[in-house]
Amino acid sequence: MVECIECHPEYLKLEKFVRILLKILNLSFIPGKYLRGYRKIAIPVFALYCLTSVAFTTIYFKRDLMKLICSAMIFMAYFQLLTKSLSALIHSNELETLLQFIQKIHEVHQIDLVTNSARRHLKRIIRIIKIVLRILFPVNFTAGAGIILYFVYIDSMLLAMPGVFPKLNGTLFYQHIHQVSLIQISTLMVLLPDTALLTIGFYFFAVLNIFSDIIQDLDKVDSSKKTEFLIYIHKIHCDILNKFKLFGQVFFFTFTIQIATSVVFVLSVFFLMYNEKSVAFIPLLLVVFGEFGTLCIFGEFIYSKTERFSTELYLTKWYECSLEEQKMFLMIMHISQKPFGIKAAGMYDINLVMFIDVVKAGVSFCALLYTLA
Repeated sequence: MVECIECHPEYLKLEKFVRILLKILNLSFIPGKYLRGYRKIAIPVFALYCLTSVAFTTIYFKRDLMKLICSAMIFMAYFQLLTKSLSALIHSNELETLLQFIQKIHEVHQIDLVTNSARRHLKRIIRIIKIVLRILFPVNFTAGAGIILYFVYIDSMLLAMPGVFPKLNGTLFYQHIHQVSLIQISTLMVLLPDTALLTIGFYFFAVLNIFSDIIQDLDKVDSSKKTEFLIYIHKIHCDILNKFKLFGQVFFFTFTIQIATSVVFVLSVFFLMYNEKSVAFIPLLLVVFGEFGTLCIFGEFIYSKTERFSTELYLTKWYECSLEEQKMFLMIMHISQKPFGIKAAGMYDINLVMFIDVVKAGVSFCALLYTLA
Protein backbone atom coordinates (compact mmCIF):
# COMPACT_ATOMS: atom_id res chain seq x y z
CA MET A 1 0.00 0.00 0.00
CA VAL A 2 1.33 3.45 -0.97
CA GLU A 3 2.07 5.68 2.01
CA CYS A 4 0.77 9.25 1.82
CA ILE A 5 1.52 12.45 3.71
CA GLU A 6 -0.63 13.63 6.61
CA CYS A 7 -2.87 16.03 4.64
CA HIS A 8 -3.97 13.33 2.20
CA PRO A 9 -7.29 12.62 4.01
CA GLU A 10 -8.17 16.32 3.77
CA TYR A 11 -7.47 16.23 0.05
CA LEU A 12 -9.66 13.15 -0.37
CA LYS A 13 -12.58 15.07 1.16
CA LEU A 14 -11.92 17.97 -1.22
CA GLU A 15 -11.64 15.64 -4.22
CA LYS A 16 -14.88 13.90 -3.24
CA PHE A 17 -16.61 17.30 -3.16
CA VAL A 18 -15.24 18.16 -6.64
CA ARG A 19 -16.37 14.80 -8.03
CA ILE A 20 -19.87 15.31 -6.61
CA LEU A 21 -20.08 18.69 -8.36
CA LEU A 22 -18.93 17.14 -11.65
CA LYS A 23 -21.60 14.45 -11.27
CA ILE A 24 -24.20 17.18 -10.83
CA LEU A 25 -22.86 18.86 -13.97
CA ASN A 26 -23.42 15.79 -16.16
CA LEU A 27 -26.44 14.62 -14.11
CA SER A 28 -24.82 11.19 -13.67
CA PHE A 29 -26.67 10.77 -10.35
CA ILE A 30 -29.92 10.41 -12.32
CA PRO A 31 -30.57 6.90 -13.69
CA GLY A 32 -30.04 6.75 -17.45
CA LYS A 33 -33.52 5.37 -18.09
CA TYR A 34 -35.13 8.69 -17.11
CA LEU A 35 -33.18 10.88 -19.53
CA ARG A 36 -32.48 8.11 -22.06
CA GLY A 37 -28.78 8.86 -22.41
CA TYR A 38 -29.19 12.63 -22.79
CA ARG A 39 -27.87 13.46 -19.32
CA LYS A 40 -24.62 15.02 -20.55
CA ILE A 41 -26.33 17.51 -22.84
CA ALA A 42 -28.94 18.61 -20.28
CA ILE A 43 -26.85 21.52 -18.92
CA PRO A 44 -25.78 22.81 -22.38
CA VAL A 45 -29.43 22.65 -23.49
CA PHE A 46 -30.39 24.58 -20.33
CA ALA A 47 -27.77 27.24 -21.17
CA LEU A 48 -29.07 27.51 -24.74
CA TYR A 49 -32.62 27.93 -23.43
CA CYS A 50 -31.44 30.76 -21.14
CA LEU A 51 -29.61 32.44 -24.03
CA THR A 52 -32.86 32.28 -26.05
CA SER A 53 -34.73 33.75 -23.10
CA VAL A 54 -32.32 36.69 -22.84
CA ALA A 55 -32.54 37.38 -26.58
CA PHE A 56 -36.37 37.19 -26.51
CA THR A 57 -36.57 39.56 -23.52
CA THR A 58 -34.21 42.07 -25.14
CA ILE A 59 -36.25 42.15 -28.35
CA TYR A 60 -39.83 42.18 -27.04
CA PHE A 61 -39.58 43.92 -23.64
CA LYS A 62 -38.96 47.61 -23.18
CA ARG A 63 -35.26 48.30 -22.48
CA ASP A 64 -33.38 51.37 -21.26
CA LEU A 65 -29.56 51.65 -21.15
CA MET A 66 -29.32 50.08 -17.69
CA LYS A 67 -31.45 47.09 -18.67
CA LEU A 68 -29.57 46.65 -21.95
CA ILE A 69 -26.27 46.48 -20.07
CA CYS A 70 -27.70 43.93 -17.64
CA SER A 71 -29.02 41.89 -20.58
CA ALA A 72 -25.58 41.95 -22.23
CA MET A 73 -23.96 40.77 -19.00
CA ILE A 74 -26.43 37.94 -18.42
CA PHE A 75 -26.12 36.86 -22.07
CA MET A 76 -22.32 36.63 -21.73
CA ALA A 77 -22.72 34.81 -18.42
CA TYR A 78 -24.83 32.08 -20.06
CA PHE A 79 -22.42 31.87 -22.97
CA GLN A 80 -19.69 31.34 -20.37
CA LEU A 81 -21.78 28.64 -18.67
CA LEU A 82 -22.30 26.88 -22.01
CA THR A 83 -18.56 26.85 -22.76
CA LYS A 84 -17.49 25.76 -19.27
CA SER A 85 -20.02 22.95 -19.08
CA LEU A 86 -19.10 21.64 -22.53
CA SER A 87 -15.37 21.76 -21.70
CA ALA A 88 -15.89 19.81 -18.48
CA LEU A 89 -18.14 17.23 -20.15
CA ILE A 90 -15.98 16.69 -23.24
CA HIS A 91 -12.72 16.44 -21.28
CA SER A 92 -13.95 14.27 -18.40
CA ASN A 93 -11.17 11.71 -18.98
CA GLU A 94 -8.50 14.42 -18.96
CA LEU A 95 -9.93 15.83 -15.73
CA GLU A 96 -9.66 12.36 -14.21
CA THR A 97 -5.98 12.22 -15.28
CA LEU A 98 -5.30 15.58 -13.60
CA LEU A 99 -7.00 14.45 -10.38
CA GLN A 100 -4.89 11.28 -10.37
CA PHE A 101 -1.79 13.46 -10.85
CA ILE A 102 -2.75 15.44 -7.75
CA GLN A 103 -3.31 12.18 -5.89
CA LYS A 104 0.23 11.09 -6.76
CA ILE A 105 1.69 14.33 -5.37
CA HIS A 106 0.41 13.35 -1.91
CA GLU A 107 2.46 10.15 -1.87
CA VAL A 108 5.52 9.88 0.37
CA HIS A 109 8.58 10.14 -1.90
CA GLN A 110 11.81 8.20 -1.58
CA ILE A 111 13.70 11.46 -1.08
CA ASP A 112 12.95 13.12 2.27
CA LEU A 113 13.63 16.63 0.91
CA VAL A 114 10.80 16.21 -1.60
CA THR A 115 8.40 14.75 0.98
CA ASN A 116 9.06 17.59 3.46
CA SER A 117 8.47 20.21 0.77
CA ALA A 118 5.27 18.50 -0.40
CA ARG A 119 4.00 18.23 3.16
CA ARG A 120 4.50 21.97 3.72
CA HIS A 121 3.06 23.29 0.45
CA LEU A 122 0.15 20.87 0.06
CA LYS A 123 -1.11 21.51 3.56
CA ARG A 124 -1.05 25.24 2.88
CA ILE A 125 -2.77 24.98 -0.52
CA ILE A 126 -5.63 22.86 0.87
CA ARG A 127 -6.24 25.53 3.49
CA ILE A 128 -6.25 28.26 0.81
CA ILE A 129 -8.65 26.32 -1.45
CA LYS A 130 -11.09 25.82 1.41
CA ILE A 131 -11.03 29.54 2.24
CA VAL A 132 -11.58 30.51 -1.42
CA LEU A 133 -14.50 28.09 -1.83
CA ARG A 134 -16.13 29.30 1.39
CA ILE A 135 -16.04 32.81 -0.05
CA LEU A 136 -16.89 31.87 -3.64
CA PHE A 137 -20.18 30.06 -3.04
CA PRO A 138 -21.91 32.64 -0.76
CA VAL A 139 -20.74 35.60 -2.85
CA ASN A 140 -21.97 34.05 -6.12
CA PHE A 141 -25.39 33.21 -4.68
CA THR A 142 -25.61 36.68 -3.12
CA ALA A 143 -24.77 38.22 -6.50
CA GLY A 144 -27.58 36.22 -8.11
CA ALA A 145 -29.97 37.25 -5.34
CA GLY A 146 -28.98 40.91 -5.78
CA ILE A 147 -29.84 40.83 -9.49
CA ILE A 148 -33.15 39.08 -8.75
CA LEU A 149 -34.17 41.59 -6.08
CA TYR A 150 -33.26 44.54 -8.29
CA PHE A 151 -35.43 43.38 -11.20
CA VAL A 152 -38.29 42.40 -8.89
CA TYR A 153 -38.08 45.85 -7.29
CA ILE A 154 -38.27 47.67 -10.64
CA ASP A 155 -40.81 45.07 -11.89
CA SER A 156 -38.85 44.36 -15.05
CA MET A 157 -37.71 41.25 -16.88
CA LEU A 158 -34.26 39.92 -17.61
CA LEU A 159 -35.21 36.31 -18.45
CA ALA A 160 -38.76 36.08 -19.76
CA MET A 161 -40.41 32.90 -21.04
CA PRO A 162 -39.68 32.68 -24.77
CA GLY A 163 -42.92 33.01 -26.76
CA VAL A 164 -44.91 34.63 -23.92
CA PHE A 165 -45.23 38.19 -25.21
CA PRO A 166 -45.70 41.14 -22.83
CA LYS A 167 -49.25 42.46 -22.38
CA LEU A 168 -50.19 46.04 -21.61
CA ASN A 169 -50.80 46.37 -17.83
CA GLY A 170 -50.36 42.60 -17.54
CA THR A 171 -48.88 40.99 -14.41
CA LEU A 172 -45.30 39.70 -14.47
CA PHE A 173 -45.73 37.40 -11.46
CA TYR A 174 -45.20 34.13 -13.34
CA GLN A 175 -42.40 35.67 -15.38
CA HIS A 176 -40.61 36.62 -12.14
CA ILE A 177 -40.90 33.04 -10.85
CA HIS A 178 -39.37 31.85 -14.13
CA GLN A 179 -36.60 34.44 -13.87
CA VAL A 180 -35.75 33.66 -10.22
CA SER A 181 -35.57 29.92 -10.96
CA LEU A 182 -33.25 30.33 -13.94
CA ILE A 183 -30.84 32.71 -12.23
CA GLN A 184 -30.47 30.64 -9.05
CA ILE A 185 -30.01 27.37 -10.97
CA SER A 186 -27.52 29.10 -13.25
CA THR A 187 -25.52 30.37 -10.29
CA LEU A 188 -25.05 26.79 -9.09
CA MET A 189 -24.23 25.51 -12.59
CA VAL A 190 -21.47 28.11 -13.07
CA LEU A 191 -19.86 27.12 -9.77
CA LEU A 192 -19.53 23.44 -10.73
CA PRO A 193 -16.77 23.73 -13.39
CA ASP A 194 -15.25 26.74 -11.59
CA THR A 195 -14.62 24.63 -8.48
CA ALA A 196 -12.74 22.00 -10.51
CA LEU A 197 -10.73 24.72 -12.27
CA LEU A 198 -9.81 26.45 -9.01
CA THR A 199 -8.87 23.22 -7.24
CA ILE A 200 -6.60 21.93 -10.02
CA GLY A 201 -5.19 25.40 -10.68
CA PHE A 202 -4.25 26.02 -7.06
CA TYR A 203 -2.56 22.61 -6.89
CA PHE A 204 -0.31 23.68 -9.75
CA PHE A 205 0.81 26.49 -7.43
CA ALA A 206 1.86 23.87 -4.90
CA VAL A 207 3.54 21.67 -7.53
CA LEU A 208 5.65 24.56 -8.84
CA ASN A 209 6.64 25.57 -5.31
CA ILE A 210 7.67 21.98 -4.56
CA PHE A 211 9.75 21.84 -7.75
CA SER A 212 11.40 25.15 -6.85
CA ASP A 213 12.31 23.79 -3.40
CA ILE A 214 13.78 20.68 -5.01
CA ILE A 215 16.09 22.82 -7.15
CA GLN A 216 17.16 24.92 -4.15
CA ASP A 217 17.86 21.78 -2.12
CA LEU A 218 20.05 20.32 -4.85
CA ASP A 219 23.25 21.46 -3.12
CA LYS A 220 22.24 19.59 0.04
CA VAL A 221 22.20 16.24 -1.74
CA ASP A 222 25.15 13.95 -1.22
CA SER A 223 27.51 13.94 -4.23
CA SER A 224 27.16 10.17 -4.62
CA LYS A 225 23.39 10.54 -5.09
CA LYS A 226 23.40 13.71 -7.19
CA THR A 227 23.11 11.94 -10.55
CA GLU A 228 20.07 10.01 -9.36
CA PHE A 229 18.58 13.21 -7.97
CA LEU A 230 19.08 15.07 -11.27
CA ILE A 231 17.31 12.27 -13.14
CA TYR A 232 14.49 12.57 -10.61
CA ILE A 233 14.29 16.35 -11.17
CA HIS A 234 14.16 15.86 -14.94
CA LYS A 235 11.31 13.35 -14.65
CA ILE A 236 9.32 15.66 -12.36
CA HIS A 237 9.88 18.62 -14.69
CA CYS A 238 8.68 16.67 -17.74
CA ASP A 239 5.66 15.43 -15.79
CA ILE A 240 4.76 18.99 -14.76
CA LEU A 241 5.08 20.21 -18.36
CA ASN A 242 2.89 17.38 -19.70
CA LYS A 243 0.20 17.85 -17.05
CA PHE A 244 0.12 21.63 -17.46
CA LYS A 245 -0.21 21.17 -21.22
CA LEU A 246 -3.14 18.85 -20.54
CA PHE A 247 -4.59 21.42 -18.12
CA GLY A 248 -4.35 24.07 -20.85
CA GLN A 249 -6.09 21.79 -23.37
CA VAL A 250 -8.97 21.01 -20.99
CA PHE A 251 -9.61 24.65 -20.10
CA PHE A 252 -8.52 26.29 -23.39
CA PHE A 253 -11.99 27.52 -24.36
CA THR A 254 -12.84 28.20 -20.71
CA PHE A 255 -9.89 30.60 -20.38
CA THR A 256 -10.72 32.28 -23.69
CA ILE A 257 -14.41 32.80 -22.96
CA GLN A 258 -13.70 33.71 -19.32
CA ILE A 259 -11.42 36.55 -20.41
CA ALA A 260 -13.75 37.74 -23.19
CA THR A 261 -16.79 37.77 -20.91
CA SER A 262 -14.84 39.26 -18.01
CA VAL A 263 -13.93 42.21 -20.22
CA VAL A 264 -17.65 42.79 -20.90
CA PHE A 265 -18.45 42.38 -17.17
CA VAL A 266 -15.77 44.85 -16.06
CA LEU A 267 -16.83 47.39 -18.68
CA SER A 268 -20.46 47.08 -17.58
CA VAL A 269 -20.14 46.81 -13.81
CA PHE A 270 -18.52 50.25 -13.51
CA PHE A 271 -21.57 51.78 -15.16
CA LEU A 272 -23.96 49.78 -12.94
CA MET A 273 -22.20 50.96 -9.78
CA TYR A 274 -23.11 54.57 -10.60
CA ASN A 275 -26.79 53.68 -10.44
CA GLU A 276 -28.70 55.05 -7.46
CA LYS A 277 -29.57 51.46 -6.46
CA SER A 278 -25.99 50.22 -6.96
CA VAL A 279 -25.98 48.41 -3.60
CA ALA A 280 -27.76 45.49 -5.34
CA PHE A 281 -24.76 45.08 -7.65
CA ILE A 282 -21.99 45.10 -5.01
CA PRO A 283 -21.87 41.25 -4.77
CA LEU A 284 -21.77 41.15 -8.59
CA LEU A 285 -18.82 43.56 -8.52
CA LEU A 286 -17.00 41.25 -6.09
CA VAL A 287 -17.69 38.19 -8.26
CA VAL A 288 -16.54 39.88 -11.47
CA PHE A 289 -13.30 41.25 -10.05
CA GLY A 290 -12.73 38.14 -7.94
CA GLU A 291 -12.95 35.69 -10.85
CA PHE A 292 -11.10 37.90 -13.33
CA GLY A 293 -8.43 38.89 -10.81
CA THR A 294 -7.87 35.30 -9.65
CA LEU A 295 -7.38 34.12 -13.23
CA CYS A 296 -4.92 36.93 -13.98
CA ILE A 297 -2.98 36.32 -10.74
CA PHE A 298 -2.85 32.61 -11.57
CA GLY A 299 -1.41 33.33 -15.02
CA GLU A 300 1.10 35.82 -13.59
CA PHE A 301 2.27 33.39 -10.90
CA ILE A 302 2.67 30.44 -13.28
CA TYR A 303 4.73 32.46 -15.75
CA SER A 304 6.93 34.22 -13.19
CA LYS A 305 7.55 30.98 -11.26
CA THR A 306 8.55 28.94 -14.31
CA GLU A 307 10.63 31.82 -15.62
CA ARG A 308 12.87 31.58 -12.53
CA PHE A 309 13.59 27.84 -12.82
CA SER A 310 16.49 28.33 -15.22
CA THR A 311 18.04 31.00 -12.95
CA GLU A 312 17.58 28.86 -9.84
CA LEU A 313 19.32 25.96 -11.56
CA TYR A 314 22.21 28.24 -12.58
CA LEU A 315 22.61 29.53 -9.01
CA THR A 316 23.29 26.01 -7.70
CA LYS A 317 26.84 24.67 -7.43
CA TRP A 318 26.66 22.96 -10.80
CA TYR A 319 30.35 23.67 -11.37
CA GLU A 320 31.26 21.19 -8.61
CA CYS A 321 29.45 18.36 -10.42
CA SER A 322 30.97 15.82 -12.75
CA LEU A 323 30.95 16.34 -16.52
CA GLU A 324 28.06 13.91 -16.95
CA GLU A 325 26.02 15.73 -14.28
CA GLN A 326 26.80 19.11 -15.86
CA LYS A 327 25.40 17.83 -19.16
CA MET A 328 22.24 16.85 -17.32
CA PHE A 329 22.12 20.36 -15.81
CA LEU A 330 22.34 21.87 -19.30
CA MET A 331 19.51 19.68 -20.57
CA ILE A 332 17.21 20.62 -17.68
CA MET A 333 18.16 24.32 -17.96
CA HIS A 334 17.49 24.28 -21.71
CA ILE A 335 13.97 22.94 -21.14
CA SER A 336 13.29 25.40 -18.30
CA GLN A 337 14.38 28.42 -20.38
CA LYS A 338 10.94 28.41 -22.00
CA PRO A 339 8.52 29.51 -19.26
CA PHE A 340 4.90 28.54 -19.68
CA GLY A 341 1.70 30.31 -18.72
CA ILE A 342 -1.96 30.50 -19.71
CA LYS A 343 -3.22 32.32 -22.77
CA ALA A 344 -6.59 33.51 -24.03
CA ALA A 345 -7.28 32.08 -27.51
CA GLY A 346 -3.67 30.86 -27.53
CA MET A 347 -2.44 34.42 -28.22
CA TYR A 348 -2.98 36.80 -25.30
CA ASP A 349 -1.06 36.28 -22.06
CA ILE A 350 -3.33 36.22 -19.01
CA ASN A 351 -1.49 38.18 -16.31
CA LEU A 352 -1.71 41.26 -14.09
CA VAL A 353 -0.93 43.54 -17.05
CA MET A 354 -4.14 42.33 -18.72
CA PHE A 355 -6.09 42.91 -15.49
CA ILE A 356 -4.84 46.51 -15.18
CA ASP A 357 -5.51 47.25 -18.87
CA VAL A 358 -9.08 45.93 -18.66
CA VAL A 359 -9.84 47.92 -15.49
CA LYS A 360 -8.49 51.09 -17.15
CA ALA A 361 -10.66 50.37 -20.20
CA GLY A 362 -13.66 49.88 -17.89
CA VAL A 363 -13.19 53.31 -16.33
CA SER A 364 -12.84 54.92 -19.79
CA PHE A 365 -15.92 53.08 -21.08
CA CYS A 366 -17.95 54.21 -18.09
CA ALA A 367 -16.93 57.82 -18.65
CA LEU A 368 -17.91 57.55 -22.33
CA LEU A 369 -21.35 56.11 -21.51
CA TYR A 370 -22.11 58.89 -19.08
CA THR A 371 -21.00 61.44 -21.63
CA LEU A 372 -23.43 60.03 -24.21
CA ALA A 373 -26.26 59.36 -21.73
